[in-house]
Order: sequence, then C-alpha cells, then structure tokens
Amino acid sequence: MKQLLRSKFDQWLARRSPSSDQVELTNRNIYILPSRAGWLLITVLFIMLLTAVNYQNSLIFGLCFWLGSVFAILIWHTWKNLAAVQIDLVTEVAGFVGESVLVESKLSAKDDKPRNSLSLRWRQDQDEPPLVDIDASQESTVSLKIKLDKRGWNETPKMEVSTQYPMGILTAWSVIQLNHPVLGYPKPIFNQLPSVSSDAKESEDQVTESIFQSKESGSDFDSLSPYVLGDSLKKVDWKRFAKTEELVTKSFVSPPSSNTWLNFEDFLVMGKEQALSSMAGWVIEWSGQQKEFGLSMPGVTISPSQGNQHRQACLRALALFE
Repeated sequence: MKQLLRSKFDQWLARRSPSSDQVELTNRNIYILPSRAGWLLITVLFIMLLTAVNYQNSLIFGLCFWLGSVFAILIWHTWKNLAAVQIDLVTEVAGFVGESVLVESKLSAKDDKPRNSLSLRWRQDQDEPPLVDIDASQESTVSLKIKLDKRGWNETPKMEVSTQYPMGILTAWSVIQLNHPVLGYPKPIFNQLPSVSSDAKESEDQVTESIFQSKESGSDFDSLSPYVLGDSLKKVDWKRFAKTEELVTKSFVSPPSSNTWLNFEDFLVMGKEQALSSMAGWVIEWSGQQKEFGLSMPGVTISPSQGNQHRQACLRALALFE
C-alpha cells in the first residue's frame, strides 16, 4: 500500500514538474510544510490557546496570536527564499561503469536577489546535504555524486531542492527531474590482446618486417652489444673492431611505419560486453603510452590518432555501441 501511494505521488509530481534541461522553481512546483520544530511550535500554540480559552487569560491570547502571526509570515519568507531559483546541469559527465562521478548543478536566482541556506541532493539519498548560498546576480555550483550502473546513458535521479530559511520551523522543497543523462563507459578490463584477424595479422607482419628492415639499414642507432654467433655481419661495428679488435654489433630502433587497430571482431570471441570492456582497457593503456591507434567496430571507424580527445572519442563509441 505504501509503495502504491508513493508511486501515485511520484506520478503527480512528474505531471507538475516534467523533465527538462533546466528548471525554474515557481508556485507550481514548490511545496511547504512545517519542520519538526514547526510541528512542535504548532503543538505549543494549540496548548496555549486551550489554556487561554479555559482561564480567559488575555495575555496568553495575545502571545498565542502574536506567535501565530509570526508563523504565518514565515510561510511567505520561506517560500520566497526558494521561488525563482533556476537549476541546470553544467556539462556532460561521463565515467566508467561501477564508479561514482560528480554531477555539477548550477543554481542561480532569476530575480537577482540573494538566497540563503539552500540544500540540493538526490531524492534517494539519506545523507544531510551541505547548505548553499546564492549571492545577488551570482551563480553557485553544487556537486552531487552518482554511481553509474550500466554502459551507455544513465538517467540522473530525481533531485530535491529545499530550504528551512529563515527560522527553521518550515520546510519548502521541490522535486525536479533534469533531462541530462550521464554516459557510462564500459568497465575496463586489462588483459592480453586476442589473436588478430587475417587482415590485421598481415598488417602486423608488415610492421614487423618494416622494423627489421629499418634496423638492417641502420636508420636509428640505439646501442652496442657484444657479438653473438649468428648476428648479421652487416651490423658489426668494423671501425671499432679495427681499433680494439673487439667484435660488437650495432642495435637499432625505429617507430612502426603503420598504425595499430583495435578491431571489435578480434575481441568478440569473449562476448560482447567483455569485448567492449577489454577494448576500453586497451584504449586506456595505449593512450597512457601516447601510442597512435585506431578503432574499428560495425558502423563505427575512428582513424588512428592519439591524445585525450581521441581517447574520449574511442571510449564514447564503446559506450554507445549497440
């Protein structure tokens, strides 16, 4: 029964405050009720009123009506502190599945007047949120933590904005839904590269052959090492041998002349989600090594490159792959 009532109440709230990119709080979506201190004050006022009626005491009547007037005025002040506040999310946020990311929300006052002691939290959170003030004609930023449960787009939960300013005896609040999903990248798995396809294998062999030929041609000298039986005589340092009569061979290095590709078909043997997670791991690994690589998936091809933008583009493609 409780779950049914909660579901009906959520549907009613959704009709009054539909999902939007940004939300402005008005009398349509602001609700106000006494806080615990407020209910205690109402109880005391009720007891005072009964006492005044019973004993016909004018002083108690006056005090009761004066406190009741203050309570009524505070209803307007508490509501006014929340009215005309605009909330929207700052930028698109992304992270890996299973991790928590910070979602930044921007609060501003449409009437350019200061607001005091506002709190912002996800509705399902039970922790006490920190209080935020908005200066006149300024904006305030609040960071809320959200855990990513799935790959792809994760909807942000319902958000609750509230205030008990100025006296703490009334609570004005609003429940809003910002239309700003968070992107979940596949949870990275760091494992060995699978056996490559025939085309990729051929490309890899060409790269290896190119490196070997580069070493043979001596284009990039690296170091000297003692001669071992079987080493190519072309790599022997004959000038050094003429001076010292010591046989040493030259070692050369050269960057590959071709790029490395992450091919989805090569990873598919381990299952779709595992393949995407493994590919995400290699994107992180090679990006950290400043290695140039490309990404090939059905319907998506990202040309070989490197850098942070290339890393984000590859992870985004993996996250949104259907």
